[in-house]
Amino acid sequence: MASLVSSWASQVNTVPERYVVPTEKRLNVNVPIGKEIPVIDLSHPNSAHVAEQIIKASQDYGVFQVINHGVSQELIGDVLKVCDEFFKLPIEDLEKYTEEEELSEFEPNLDQKPKLYIEKEYKPKKNCKNDKEVIFWKDTFAHCTHPTKEDRINSWPEKPAQYREVIGKYAEGVRKANLRILELTCEGLGLEKDYFANELSHIQYMAINLYPKCPDPTVTAGAVEHNDGGVINLLLQELGGLHVRRQKDGQWLAVEPIPGALVCINGMVLKVISNGKLESGIHRVATNSVRDRISLGCLTSPTCCGECIIEPAKPLLSETNPPKYKPFSYTEYLKIFFTDSSEFEVALNPYKI
Repeated sequence: MASLVSSWASQVNTVPERYVVPTEKRLNVNVPIGKEIPVIDLSHPNSAHVAEQIIKASQDYGVFQVINHGVSQELIGDVLKVCDEFFKLPIEDLEKYTEEEELSEFEPNLDQKPKLYIEKEYKPKKNCKNDKEVIFWKDTFAHCTHPTKEDRINSWPEKPAQYREVIGKYAEGVRKANLRILELTCEGLGLEKDYFANELSHIQYMAINLYPKCPDPTVTAGAVEHNDGGVINLLLQELGGLHVRRQKDGQWLAVEPIPGALVCINGMVLKVISNGKLESGIHRVATNSVRDRISLGCLTSPTCCGECIIEPAKPLLSETNPPKYKPFSYTEYLKIFFTDSSEFEVALNPYKI
């Protein structure tokens, strides 16, 4: 089975060589806290005001925090507790969810059974075959949480005893919040509020990350700089470590943990559909030398089945605002996104010869 980072991290005083990130990809762990990153109240009675805030935040950062999103503080506490208990289960319970292949890459898969793995960088660049493989200082447990079927839920862990109930309630609450954010985004863009309903938001995939305490955060990474391939990701972080890059000047800022808040990170699908008006949130994760850190990402993505087409929304296009991206099926889109991020927007360029 995979040698989970959490199974040995507390026993070492130095970082094993395979987890040392190449110099050019290392993180500055002492970035300033982004106090200006918007915190948006989804319960505000003026939806137009909230929509305007979301659009502005999506242009400036591709990231914002939301409060009063409908997921209770009590449930957030329960989900963090059950995730902590899961990662502390005996190894014989955890190995049920590991695979023979030690390293894995994140990929949204509707039928993916619960999977526990060590993650490596999933966006290699061309002509860099000899580069050192970047392995993240974290353990990830992931599975689909929507659409739900009895057999899919029955594949979720039976231990801890409350896992299925707590994770199910949390996933349902976060999905409602995700769809509400997308409705408000549509209002801000001038689209029908249900534009993202159905196939464009068909899948919700949960990734639970454990970043064990690290002896030297300056040479490791919980995740290197990247953006998400889906629509949006609603993230719960109990401890600081998430960094986002401001669009106007490239400045990295730490996202301050706010009790009860969730962090919304825009994905590339949203950027394409908005025809580039909204940015995808470029982010990374630093490790911590003081304590373990847990985060939960709930990623909303289009269906991987059939031929869901990703393209700029036609109501947004005009002679003065022609399409910046050509139509792609989501299957084609994922192949490009997970093969070479440096060529991603070039490949989607409708004027490419």
